[in-house]
Amino acid sequence: MLMIESLAEKLAVKIKKTNEQDTVSIAVMKYALIIVINFLIPYTSALIIGIISGKFSETALSVLALILVRAVSGGYHFQSSTVCSIVTMLVAAAPPHIPFPEGWNLYITAISFVIFAIFAPANIKGYARMPEKYFPLMKVISLFIVGSNFIFQVPVFTMIFIVQALSLLFPNKREVRT
Repeated sequence: MLMIESLAEKLAVKIKKTNEQDTVSIAVMKYALIIVINFLIPYTSALIIGIISGKFSETALSVLALILVRAVSGGYHFQSSTVCSIVTMLVAAAPPHIPFPEGWNLYITAISFVIFAIFAPANIKGYARMPEKYFPLMKVISLFIVGSNFIFQVPVFTMIFIVQALSLLFPNKREVRT
């Protein structure tokens, strides 16, 4: 984390120097840049793994599915951004490289769908800026995304959705207050 914070601060200072009047404070830019960097590192790393392994398109689908479903369903949040980055990279990069038994898509998708129907969105209060009145809509969008795999039957999606569904089952130890 210190390396990311240091990089974010250096970037914020450079941005501020280029236009001191029309930019926000260094502290605000640093905070925003930490979020962006923490988002980019695991997904970029996963895509690089996909390129190296010759499974770029499958890895890109995996990354896209994870970003979309996680954004609307929430899930467990690690206290360490380093752990979060590593786990996110592994979850995004692994599915294209794991053999998935034929015929399991329907069953695993159904299990995921039920878990999403019961628990989504989870662990999102205080992390998302979305008002609680939109949580039911987020659940519907989550179910739409997961339910689409009943039609597409994509093993990469199946694996992403079951891992994300499992992350909904574990409450965070500390609640984030807004």
